[in-house]
Amino acid sequence: MPQERRSYSKSFKAQVIAECAQADTSIANVALTHNLNANLVHKWIRVHAQKNLTFQTAFIPVKTSLPVPMHQALPATIRIEVPHSKGVVVVSWPAENAAACSAFLRDLLQ
Repeated sequence: MPQERRSYSKSFKAQVIAECAQADTSIANVALTHNLNANLVHKWIRVHAQKNLTFQTAFIPVKTSLPVPMHQALPATIRIEVPHSKGVVVVSWPAENAAACSAFLRDLLQ
């Protein structure tokens, strides 16, 4: 006749795991004290550690009360440096007015 598997309560497993966590305590000794197989106790400890790890790494959404500022792109500029005997002439022109910049350069260079 096959032997029936024993089942243990969660509180009993927690007690055995807590005893194994004590300093200077061997898992084999705790298992023997409770008439358990040491491999079974090791399995309980692994499962317990895995459950705790799952709870620790769970995603927790956080709502911020401050709006996140959007990075505004700097307006594009056309920068022209013209060497001159008295120094360098620097012209900065908004890129959206490129046609006007072109007309300015045409008049300047005539």
